[in-house]
Amino acid sequence: MTKSIIKIAMSLLFATLLIGCTTVTHTSKRTTFTPNKVELRINISDLKFLGESEVTTSYHTYLGFISVIDSINGQPYDPTTKRSTKIEGLRASRKINKALYKVVEDFPDATYYKIVYNQKVIDKLFLGREVKQTIRIHAYSFK
Repeated sequence: MTKSIIKIAMSLLFATLLIGCTTVTHTSKRTTFTPNKVELRINISDLKFLGESEVTTSYHTYLGFISVIDSINGQPYDPTTKRSTKIEGLRASRKINKALYKVVEDFPDATYYKIVYNQKVIDKLFLGREVKQTIRIHAYSFK
C-alpha cells in the first residue's frame, strides 16, 4: 500500500515538473503609432558655409591623471573664469569644450558645425606629457 502511494506521489510530482517546465508565458507589448526613429536627410546643397574657426588648447598631464591647462585659444587659462560650450554632434574632450566658445562667438547664427581638422601634438616628459590640440571647425547654416 505504501509503495502504491509513493508511486502515485512520484508520478504526480513528475507530472507537475513536466507541466511546470513547459509553460509558456505570454507578454503583450504595447506599441504606439509614432515612429521610433526619424530621419532628416540634409545635403551639402541645403547648407550655406559661414566660415572656419580654429580653437587650440594646451595642457600638461602628470602621472597619467593630473591635468593642468596652460592656455586656451592662445590666452593663458584662468581657472576662475568658467567658459565651456558643448556643441551637440561634435565629439570633443572636456578641454576642447572649454575652447569652443570661440566658435559660437564667431558664428552665432550657425546651425551645423563640422570638425575638418584635428591635430594633437604630444611631447612626452618624465612622468608626464605636454599636449597641444588644435581643431578647425566649419560653420554652416540652412539656406
